[in-house]
Amino acid sequence: GCWLSGIFLVLSISAFYYLKKQHHEFAKTSIRIALITSIVVLALQLMSAHDSACGVALNQPAKLAAMEGLYETTPRAALSLGGWVDTKNKTLHALSIPSLLSLLVYNDVNHPVQGLNDIPADEHPPVQIVYQSYHIMIWMWGLMALVAFFGVIYWAKDRLSHTRWLLKAMIVSVAFPFIANQVGWITAEVGRQPWLVWKLLRTPQGVSRSLVGPEVAWSITMLFLIYVLLFALFLYLLDRKIKHGPTMGPEASTEVYRNPT
Repeated sequence: GCWLSGIFLVLSISAFYYLKKQHHEFAKTSIRIALITSIVVLALQLMSAHDSACGVALNQPAKLAAMEGLYETTPRAALSLGGWVDTKNKTLHALSIPSLLSLLVYNDVNHPVQGLNDIPADEHPPVQIVYQSYHIMIWMWGLMALVAFFGVIYWAKDRLSHTRWLLKAMIVSVAFPFIANQVGWITAEVGRQPWLVWKLLRTPQGVSRSLVGPEVAWSITMLFLIYVLLFALFLYLLDRKIKHGPTMGPEASTEVYRNPT
């Protein structure tokens, strides 16, 4: 996730220089490196995600069931591509691929995947939050993969600098890995509720009895304000650095794109 955040930041800045027709040689080199590494790291991310999902199925079946909105334990369990969980009626309204969840998690389409109905109700995580955050994460990976795929194709054809829609998509794509990282943590942390330590320590048991509500609220507020300030400072300095351009030489900040044709 961190690698993807860095890669797509480089990709975004390089695409910005392409659109502005500035620092062309620098942008050409950096965008080539970013595209190649993005393909590699996206593949590694997919492998890591599969391994993590298998671990969740083994150790936290309620989390996996919430991630897929699965209530009934069933063989040939379908993989949901996105939709809405009706938590009141315990049903899922979604576009799904039959048998794929069982295959991906257990390498066997006939292996049953445990549903929430076979787990005590007081051990269910907030299903809707977990389901939506998990699928947002998946869709962010898909968008990154699309940007990288088309980027490599147009780069190989030497048409990238003239494909404005793709360059604009690359600029926006800087947000995709950051969103994926955040909703991924939401999936992990909300998905393990009501446990702090699975099957050993519930969340209410981990609350310090020496603290009162106002103290916690004040601490969270102060941390929030500090991080907002740091984020604003980060954006300000990053904007200045991008506008200034690379500093590889005295002419770097004033280099202008020249079409060789």
